[in-house]
Amino acid sequence: MSRISLSITLFLTLAIVQAQRVGLVLSGGGAVGMTHIGVMQALEENDIPIDYITGSSMGALIGALYVSGWSPWEIDSLFRTEQFRVMAEGGIEARYQYYFKQDPLDASLISLKLDLDTTLTTSLPTNLRSPALIDYEQMRGYGPVSAIAGYDMDSLFIPYRCVASDITAQRSVVFAQGDLAQAVRASMSYPFYFKPIRVNGHLMMDGGLYNNFPSDVMYDTFLPDFIVGSNVSYNSPPPSEDDLVSQLRAMMQERTEYSISCEQGVIIEPRTATTLFDFSDPSIPVADGYAAAMAQMPIILEQVHRRTPRAELDARRKTFRAKLPPMVFDQVRIHGLTKGQTRYVEQSLLRGGGQLDAVTLKPKYFRLVADRNIAMLYPKATWKPATERFDLDLYAKAEKDLEVRFGGMFSSRPINTGMIGLRYNLFGSSSAHVEALSYFGKFYAAGQVNLRAYLSTKAPIYVEPQFNLHRWDYFRSFSTFFDEVKPSFIVTREAFGGVNFGLGMGNKGLLKFDLRMVESLDKYYQIPDFSGQDTADATTFKHFTTGLMLERNSLNRKQHPNAGESLKASFRFVTGDELTDPGSTRINKEIDFREYHDWFVAKVKLDQYFLPRGVFRFGILAEGVFSTMPAFQNYTASIIRSPAFEPIPESGTYFIEQYRSPKYIAGGVRTIIAVAKNKFDLRLEAFVYQPYEPFIRGEDNEPLRVAAFTKRYYLGSGSMIYQSPLGPVWFNLSYFDGLKEPWAWSVNFGYILFNQKAQD
Repeated sequence: MSRISLSITLFLTLAIVQAQRVGLVLSGGGAVGMTHIGVMQALEENDIPIDYITGSSMGALIGALYVSGWSPWEIDSLFRTEQFRVMAEGGIEARYQYYFKQDPLDASLISLKLDLDTTLTTSLPTNLRSPALIDYEQMRGYGPVSAIAGYDMDSLFIPYRCVASDITAQRSVVFAQGDLAQAVRASMSYPFYFKPIRVNGHLMMDGGLYNNFPSDVMYDTFLPDFIVGSNVSYNSPPPSEDDLVSQLRAMMQERTEYSISCEQGVIIEPRTATTLFDFSDPSIPVADGYAAAMAQMPIILEQVHRRTPRAELDARRKTFRAKLPPMVFDQVRIHGLTKGQTRYVEQSLLRGGGQLDAVTLKPKYFRLVADRNIAMLYPKATWKPATERFDLDLYAKAEKDLEVRFGGMFSSRPINTGMIGLRYNLFGSSSAHVEALSYFGKFYAAGQVNLRAYLSTKAPIYVEPQFNLHRWDYFRSFSTFFDEVKPSFIVTREAFGGVNFGLGMGNKGLLKFDLRMVESLDKYYQIPDFSGQDTADATTFKHFTTGLMLERNSLNRKQHPNAGESLKASFRFVTGDELTDPGSTRINKEIDFREYHDWFVAKVKLDQYFLPRGVFRFGILAEGVFSTMPAFQNYTASIIRSPAFEPIPESGTYFIEQYRSPKYIAGGVRTIIAVAKNKFDLRLEAFVYQPYEPFIRGEDNEPLRVAAFTKRYYLGSGSMIYQSPLGPVWFNLSYFDGLKEPWAWSVNFGYILFNQKAQD
């Protein structure tokens, strides 16, 4: 061969090598798809170029991060953040959870939502997790990327395609143009996990339903010389008779061809122990993906001759991301609501004036997400070159008219209680609702009606007229349903009406003020030996009360929390008339007793948990009460009216005289072992209760004061708790110091939560 021929051959070979293009195909697979990150790390470590990416579902998400200028190691770091874990679980970052608009806690377990204007049609929820945080962060992250690419996915850091499933037209859709955030969100809308979205009027779901491995899209669109496929679809479990989601997905999903169309390519199939929705430890699937890619690396290196050094890639990424414009909004447009509702949303977002950017928008956005009258909110940012700003389009949907809630408490002890709640939403230029709530059972029965209206004011304020009825029926023993239940020894009834006012103090704080007119009736026996033929003493207390409470709350559960904190400080004034009628067991058969009382009570309570992400978690409880409450006519009437220390849910179902006093300090510690992805808790708690000059019973049942600090009591509790999809199931063993029978146990399902008392 002549020198000229050799030169030409070498030139052509070099040109072929330089022209060699490599495509990366990423399948769907939920959390298992995090193995794709390890595959990309292995490719870049070995200087294998990635010239094109196509992806479906989780593959679409990871591929979009890469084409936005993120390195595989940066993607890995992102997936290990607390923010990503919260997004994957459908939560909201703690600092953006808006406590002001959270409803008072109740014992509800399930709820149904109905539309009254469509002949009482109802619907089941279409998603198990809220996409609110991931929708917002994808808009913020991908919006500037789409802007500099001119909404052309060939102009991203590298050309990109993702697929979604158009369930309106029942076909697979390939996104080549448009908003990157919207395309990725459409592709990763896993059925019944994240709510689907509409794109150009068509409802889009997970791309894996029709094409879970878009190698055909890669070949037909980009015609690469070599394709690397990362496929984790085989890790998806088959349909299970106990898993409705897997059954429905199997019925909807079409068979995908997991092969490569071009002549040269390799499919990497990482094996990992990570399951479909387990985002708790990304290091495991990332390492498994890296190992699987390295096992195939000799084949890839042999067939891919072109190399791209990491330093060159990092420089290109830096140049690409330096062009990203800041996300500052110009116009805000609301879609899907009435004029009045639109005005309410606009006022919520634009109140306060000033520049609206992604940082200042976020707390306002999540305050709207917290509004129970808004069922769905989806943000889309569109770049306007003329103004060099973004327009913000918010696609919203009002909540259904009526919500019906069912719940209660089901126990081995005779405290079983059912609950039903009705809520009617009133959404216009303000956000409001009317609610009726009822509890029914032998131990506790109640009815409540209230109207809460959130005012369109600069400061977040609500007004809530309310009417309440309660009845507590305490039994003499700690018996379970295996034992005979003795007649009730204390029955308390309470009725009150009034108005509550609330003022939001940041995202976590709430300042509450109330005015209430109350009538309570307490019936009780003052001797241990009484029968059903005896008549009880009765104390009626008609009074007025007003209170002020400041609270902060970030607890992660409404019962048995193991993360977050709650701090409450309150001051209350009480004034009214007591009327006590003697019963048949009264030693002193004097006539009715009347007396006027007034007092104030101050209370502070801190409930805080530490190490919220570990297996071992710890909590502390500190509580103090100072009250000037005077004695009522007799000991029992006085002790009923006294504040009670109730540190565990079960203690609220007992009437224990030793843990009631107008003044006390108390506290304790909690040790929690959280296992099985935070579904099981072993909870060990110990508390000390120190009353100050508590009431004691005199010879004729008169209320006497004991000297300060002469009595002290200890309380212990151990629980095994399973957080089921409906509510907690738990076994509890408690020890109450100072009682003849201090040990009590129970097996329970549901929530020990009651309506608010007049003096709470």
